[in-house]
Amino acid sequence: ALSEDARAARALLEEVQMGGSSSIFNSNDDTERYRLDVATRADEADTDAYAKMPIEDFGKAYLRGYNWNEGAGLGKDGKGAVEPIEYVPRPQLLGLGAQPKAPDEGHGKKKKFIKPGESREPKKDMIYVDDQGRQRHVKKVGEKLTERGPSGFNKGAVVAITSGPHEGLYARIVSSGGLAADLRLVLRLTMNGTEVTVPASHCE
Repeated sequence: ALSEDARAARALLEEVQMGGSSSIFNSNDDTERYRLDVATRADEADTDAYAKMPIEDFGKAYLRGYNWNEGAGLGKDGKGAVEPIEYVPRPQLLGLGAQPKAPDEGHGKKKKFIKPGESREPKKDMIYVDDQGRQRHVKKVGEKLTERGPSGFNKGAVVAITSGPHEGLYARIVSSGGLAADLRLVLRLTMNGTEVTVPASHCE
């Protein structure tokens, strides 16, 4: 049985052999070429035709025209990435390494006029966090984004432990306490959920 691509290629060859689209370019008369072009065009696709061709299948067929095979790696040697990736967009005008500004409550300020379809609620800052609790800017297609949590040493913020027995691990702040000069954090490790107490100076 022929594949869809093979059937499409055969149809194109048969059209050429029958003097189809190729005969358009054999005429020196522009009017005749136009008439032949219109006469040999396919019927206009209706909405049912689009419903029968999912966008995913259309994209795959397009890529197969460039020698792509589903399940094979990218590149000439086929050793490249198999699963496609996508970049996580950063908030508009936010520089590398910068954190979004805390939302302004707007007490005592005049409300901003909004257009139909807009919302007064601030747009959520969505990020991708891997299994180790680290923020990444590239993810596989289909992996979910999460809303950015608190920053700094506030409850719920994710920190990296930079020294001590838990150096190199990531954790989420459960609580904090002590003097400012000796602030200590109760952390829940991302890898196993264990709670540990670590000096704030050992985290970033």
